[in-house]
Amino acid sequence: MQALQRILGKKQRRILGLMSGTSCDGLDMALVQVEGHSLDTNFHLLAAQTNPFSMQQKTALLDFIKSPHVSLQSISQMNFYLAQIWAEMIGQFLRNQNLPVDTIDLIASHGQTLWHQPQSQTFIDRAVTSTLQMGDPAVLAQLTGITVIGDFRVADVALGGQGAPLIPYFDWIYFSRFNSDLLILNIGGISNVTYIPADGVFERIMAFDCGPGNMLIDQAMQHFYEKGFDRDGTVAYSGRISQDLLNDLLAMDHFIEQSPPKSTGREHYSSAFFHQLIQHAEQGHIQTQDIIHTLTEYTAFAIHRNYQRFIEPSHPVEQLIASGGGADNRFLMERLQDYFHPVKVSRVQDFQLDEAYKEAIGFAVLANETLHGLPSNVPAATRARRPAILGKICLV
Repeated sequence: MQALQRILGKKQRRILGLMSGTSCDGLDMALVQVEGHSLDTNFHLLAAQTNPFSMQQKTALLDFIKSPHVSLQSISQMNFYLAQIWAEMIGQFLRNQNLPVDTIDLIASHGQTLWHQPQSQTFIDRAVTSTLQMGDPAVLAQLTGITVIGDFRVADVALGGQGAPLIPYFDWIYFSRFNSDLLILNIGGISNVTYIPADGVFERIMAFDCGPGNMLIDQAMQHFYEKGFDRDGTVAYSGRISQDLLNDLLAMDHFIEQSPPKSTGREHYSSAFFHQLIQHAEQGHIQTQDIIHTLTEYTAFAIHRNYQRFIEPSHPVEQLIASGGGADNRFLMERLQDYFHPVKVSRVQDFQLDEAYKEAIGFAVLANETLHGLPSNVPAATRARRPAILGKICLV
């Protein structure tokens, strides 16, 4: 406990935030200097780096997550394997920044989501919800020699919450200062939104997953073009809408109409979901560029549909602020602007926040709250029974 007291006793703490998302592209690392806590939090990004997974690693990880049958041995091995390669990436990051290990006070690790099931199902003799992240924080702590706070979702799910999204607490800390009704949008593999009220009242925050972000688009780009994503939305621009495919999506995807609280991932937008969709498209002789166009259109539609149904009636916003990999897709951003007009669509970087590393920064801030013994879930959004201190503290 002396190690925690030493870190807590510092006026400023250097926390390395780690994020590996549903796209499985690599590990985002953000070294953040943090001072204070809650709305008095001040932070400064000192350095950041993304270490991409090798093609072998990405393929193996995606195959592992998508597989309906994995062994206990492979789960155990993957849990340690990810911690090992992340420890190596952290070592490379420190060498690149010419930083000794002891300059890092704390690592905040989201982990790699393997399974997320906030809706209860009968298991043995009772209804159970669960969530499982790989890349064990205790292993990471021992391999790096740095205290780790990780596995943030579990406490919220244990209290009946969705366990996602978790970044809304960070959004509240950062965006409350602008005194505007804002919709913060993250377009990762999954899209999610956070509503921040102009008065900054914590209990009025709304947040939930909307549906697909880049996930369906990326799967289609890999399937048809052997590319990881549609750079700048170039392929989408070259296509046109397929009403038949759009109708198939609307019929298959019940999630976008589901009322909050809600969260999702590859459990819903699985390879089975994707291949059923592509089978429909190929039977209808739909051109590949039209498939990409329609999937991108549907992503924008789903985001707006959720806003229109669940937020706008009682909380119309002044501005939509986008981040995540999908914000680099120009076609997607143009469609969002059309859907949300006259609401202004901007990007997180316009608010002096590093867009590429927002989530990694966010988890560093969440770890700082945990260090102070403060809850950082948003029960109004996740529907957890009460506020919870998030994460597991793994000492060296």
